[in-house]
Amino acid sequence: MKTNHMPVVAAALCALLAVTPVGAAGPAKPADQRASLVLLDEERHLVLMEMRNFLAVLQTITDAITREDMKEIARAARSMGSGAANEIPPKTVAKLPEEFKVLAGGVHTTFDLMALDAESLADPKHTLTQMNELLQKCNACHGIYQIKVGRGAPSKK
Repeated sequence: MKTNHMPVVAAALCALLAVTPVGAAGPAKPADQRASLVLLDEERHLVLMEMRNFLAVLQTITDAITREDMKEIARAARSMGSGAANEIPPKTVAKLPEEFKVLAGGVHTTFDLMALDAESLADPKHTLTQMNELLQKCNACHGIYQIKVGRGAPSKK
């Protein structure tokens, strides 16, 4: 027996149209609920550049893991360790909430530990576990914060 689903489909379509304003592209997107880090454009650029550097180093480490090149893992990880934390000016760091600084500091110290462990343990699986810890910190931070340029802040044209 063939069932006619058209009345059900028509009812669902009518219900959707009833809640979607005419001309709207679909249901409204929820507002971004993440906390805003308000920085000058130049400061925002520095923080985002550091995040891109984290990502680039993670890619280098991933490639080195596939080759079991523990020296390259140590070199790459060390480049984003605690020494790299000083690249953001103190004036900018002072604007960041403590929780953000704790997460960012945890990323740098995990890179330090990854470099030391790559040299002493030479275990690619252990490095993967450390990468997982790093990515959890990255995801947590990106889930909590967004960066906005403050009012009256100079912007690049």
